[in-house]
Amino acid sequence: MAIKSESEEIMKKKLLMTMMMLGICAACAGCSQDTSDTDTDTAQTEEVSTEAETEENTEMEEEGTGESAEVTTADLMKDIDVEKCVILGQYKGITVEKTIQAVTDEDVENEIQSALASYPVEQEGREAQEGDTVNIDYVGRIDGEEFEGGSDTGADLLLGSGQFIEGFEDGLIGATAGETRVLDLTFPSDYTEELSGKDVEFTVTVNAVKVPLEEPTDEWVAANIEGYSTVEEYRAGIRSQQEENNQQTADDQVQYTAWMQVVDNSTINEYPQTLVDMGKDLYRQQAELYAQFSGQELEEFIESSGVTMEEYEENAEEYGKGVAAQALVAQAICDAEGYQIGDETYQASLEQMMSDYGLTEDELYESYGRDNVEQTIQLQRVYDLIMANATVTETQAEAETAEE
Repeated sequence: MAIKSESEEIMKKKLLMTMMMLGICAACAGCSQDTSDTDTDTAQTEEVSTEAETEENTEMEEEGTGESAEVTTADLMKDIDVEKCVILGQYKGITVEKTIQAVTDEDVENEIQSALASYPVEQEGREAQEGDTVNIDYVGRIDGEEFEGGSDTGADLLLGSGQFIEGFEDGLIGATAGETRVLDLTFPSDYTEELSGKDVEFTVTVNAVKVPLEEPTDEWVAANIEGYSTVEEYRAGIRSQQEENNQQTADDQVQYTAWMQVVDNSTINEYPQTLVDMGKDLYRQQAELYAQFSGQELEEFIESSGVTMEEYEENAEEYGKGVAAQALVAQAICDAEGYQIGDETYQASLEQMMSDYGLTEDELYESYGRDNVEQTIQLQRVYDLIMANATVTETQAEAETAEE
């Protein structure tokens, strides 16, 4: 909506430094492919978890469609002597530890409190206070004329959230359901060009004032939480889901740890510059996503984050070398195991992927790109091989540790 504040600060330095410290298990499976039928879409990135993950997944889907001029790992591998570049270390029989985080009562309660805040309950006759949610209809006018994006009906607004321009939320403090208020405000100078600094009048009608319950009730659960009708069922469901999530997190982490151990066991004699450059490009793409979130150009974002361009380039180089190392190790394992695109195991994995995504083979290739699909399957085969031959020691994290 046009009246929402654009002054919300992004923790740019924290985001950028987090990105720089991420694991760099990226785009590294051109495994023994028949390269005569390889699309040229951007290589699939594996095990890179960022706050921009949703955006990256969306971009992958968009870039997977149609023809692309971008070079993939598989294309680059055709001109690389893998045996010369890497000495493959132990990848079978490694030992790793899997720690599963315990679910505490506090974890369950925190999720319940979050849900209570998301689904407040109407209180008749209550005067709106900061922290309350008001359901409102509003009409904005500049010089007596309504403007695009300045009106809405049935909108929920958390007072004190800073979602709307200065003065809007404060102007509703003390209002009750059925009350209409006229707010004379001014758009901030750093707002959009067409509205910046302009005086605006909002006519706001409060439909309801809502506050979170202190504790859930069966009635609240049945009305707001799909699949549950009582508090007891809801608590049990939360715990079960959190335990499942913690198990998946542990599985993902132990797979990543095992893979990085295999990479560390190997010796990289040479980092092909083409692979390093590909990794640096992936790093840049991630940084550009963060810059995009803050409405800045890449260099401006990096400098405003307290990171020099020299530091950024150094980190990008290290990231690129990490990508190159993993690409070489993955290729070496595929060569050693004779993994081929189209073999029986590959076909089984492809069919499972089609089932998971609810797509036909052609639809899968069209959505994500043949090369992305092939590389993803081949790299997962490498992971599965490593884990099938690994000794995994499983431990349960203490509740006190989980709560810290």
